Amino acid sequence: MPASRIVSLCPSITETLVAIGARRRLVGATRYCVRPEGLLWGVPRIGGTKNPDVRRILDLAPDLVFANEEENRREDVQALRAAGIEVDVSFTKRVAEVPVAIRAWGELLEEQGEANALAARIESELAALEAEPVPGRFRYAYWIWRNPWMTVSDDTYVADLLRLAGGLNVFGRDIDRYPTASPEESLARSAVVHFFPSEPYPFREEKHGEEVAGLFGGSSRRLFVPGDDLCWHGARTPDGLRAARKLRVYAEPLSF
Repeated sequence: MPASRIVSLCPSITETLVAIGARRRLVGATRYCVRPEGLLWGVPRIGGTKNPDVRRILDLAPDLVFANEEENRREDVQALRAAGIEVDVSFTKRVAEVPVAIRAWGELLEEQGEANALAARIESELAALEAEPVPGRFRYAYWIWRNPWMTVSDDTYVADLLRLAGGLNVFGRDIDRYPTASPEESLARSAVVHFFPSEPYPFREEKHGEEVAGLFGGSSRRLFVPGDDLCWHGARTPDGLRAARKLRVYAEPLSF
């Protein structure tokens, strides 16, 4: 029998579970699980991704908890498993891995119809994008935090998505997946496009535009972008692929 009561500890997974038809089984989610908008009213909240209330989760008596290796803590997963709760842990780092994860969730919940349809759609849109010629390449840095400034390596979902846009990550080969860096270092590495997403750090052009213009040089492109489109995998991946296609056109004058 598939699980009848599920809890999600990761916002992108929550959105995807609803997309494949599992909303009626969702008995708990984090306070960051806000999508799909308008469809999560009444779902009990169990804390954040890094500090879930394990006792509260156990009180909800789920048959299955969904977690992400990057978003959630090992000790919380271990505590749930020690209490006899099944926990599915995924770790998607490439766009091509997303359909695999969606189909696996569909199998777990016996929601194969919607899961397979969403996975096939992503595969089709990814194949179409990869078949199109890349108009040019552009060197970029994708900033996820400030004070200290932090960026991403190539070992991340967002970097793989930007690769499809023609992006060359100037911090791509760093050992850390999320290296601490500096504006000066990015410019020294010849980054010409700087991304400032709305999450995890809430970059806003009206608030940070003047600051980043001063730090990152007048000749570079500074893009304030929706973070969920570029870093949420699953149901949001088609939006990410569309964003990547738009960035190809935007970056064409920067090709070399």
